[in-house]
Amino acid sequence: MDLLFAKLIVTLRADAEIEDPYSLFSLKSDFAQSFRKAACVAGGRCESCRSAQECPYHATFARELTSDPAALRRHQKPSLPFVFQPPVLPVPCAKGSCVELGLVLFGTANHHLSVYWEALQHLFRHDSSAASWPFSLVKLESAGCSGFRTELAAAAGPFKRDLLTTISFDDLAALNTLNPQRILLRFESHLRIARDGGFLRNFSFSPFIRTLMRRLSSLAYYYGGMMELDFKRLSVQSEAIEVVENCFYWEKWQKGRQFGIVGTGVLSGDLTDFHPALLLGEYLNCGKDAPFGLGRYVLAR
Repeated sequence: MDLLFAKLIVTLRADAEIEDPYSLFSLKSDFAQSFRKAACVAGGRCESCRSAQECPYHATFARELTSDPAALRRHQKPSLPFVFQPPVLPVPCAKGSCVELGLVLFGTANHHLSVYWEALQHLFRHDSSAASWPFSLVKLESAGCSGFRTELAAAAGPFKRDLLTTISFDDLAALNTLNPQRILLRFESHLRIARDGGFLRNFSFSPFIRTLMRRLSSLAYYYGGMMELDFKRLSVQSEAIEVVENCFYWEKWQKGRQFGIVGTGVLSGDLTDFHPALLLGEYLNCGKDAPFGLGRYVLAR
C-alpha cells in the first residue's frame, strides 16, 4: 500500500460554559461554508469560475464520480477527504477550558492544508457569519504516528506549512502490535451503518469491516494511493470472526441528534488479514458521517 495522510490537532478554548457534550459534532454545514470562503477566488460564482477544476473547494466537496466503468463498479461514491475527530465534552465544559479537535487529511487533501487552516480561522472567528461557535482557536499541531507533535501555527502567528508530518501505511504496519487472534474494539463515537432504510442496531464484525473496506478503497482511489483489498475473499472470511465479551449497544442521546452503536467488545478469530483496514480505520472512521466524527474507534494493543 502507498497511502499518506496527516493527523492534525486543533486546540480550542471555550469562550462560554457549554452544556452540549456533542456540540463539536455539528460542524458539517458551517465548515463547508467556511472552507468555500477560504478557497473561493470567484465570489461564490462557481458556474463562471475559470479555476473551478483547480479549486480546493471543488476538489474537496464536489465528490465527482470517475468516468471509468470498472472503477465505478469497484468503488462507492467518494467520501470527503478529511475526518474530524471531535471530543465528547465534559458536562458542563467550563468557560476557559481547552479541548482538542482532531483533523485527519487524506492523500491530496494535504495539498490544501493552508485552506483548511484558513477555514478553521473563519469558523472560530467571532466577527464572522459563523459566530455561533463558542470557541477560539489556540494553536494547530501536526502529530506523527508515535504521537510526537510539531506546532504549525498559533492563533495569530505565522503558518509553518513545511513542518507538516505525514503518516504512511508503512509507518502503521511497522508499529503494528495487534494480536492476530483477539482484539478489543471500542467505539468513541456512534457508529451508523445503513441497513434496509435504517441503521444496523446490533454490532457484528462482517457488516462493519465490509463498510470500512469500501470506504478505504474509495478514499484511496479518488484521493491518491494504492490499496488492493481482496474484497470478496475478506468478506467471506469476515463471517467467521466472532464478537465475544460483547458490550456494544444502540444509544440515542437525550437531544436526539446523536445515535448509533457504541460500547466495547472483543473480536476473536483469524484477524491478521484485517489488520490493514482496522489500523487505517482508527484514523479514518467508519459509517455514515465518518468525516464529521461518527464511527470513530480505537483498538487495544
